[in-house]
Amino acid sequence: MEEEDSFANRFSKKTNQMPMFPIGMAAFGCIAAYGLYKFKNRKGPISLYLIQLRLAAQGSAVGIIGLGLFYNIYKDLVEPKFKP
Repeated sequence: MEEEDSFANRFSKKTNQMPMFPIGMAAFGCIAAYGLYKFKNRKGPISLYLIQLRLAAQGSAVGIIGLGLFYNIYKDLVEPKFKP
């Protein structure tokens, strides 16, 4: 039972179910790291900084959803046409 509940096993199951999951996690990590770096070196009001960070996070989320949509369209419509 211990082996079934390991982080690596759960992560691989999520990756098989949702291929965009690791991309989303990586994007979140990058945006969080960038946000912490820019927060330390900011030159201006905090409110403007937070708005820009929120916009970056929302833009990456929309981009990842779009990539997932195009991946599913390709997998469902285009790929079967090339298989015998």
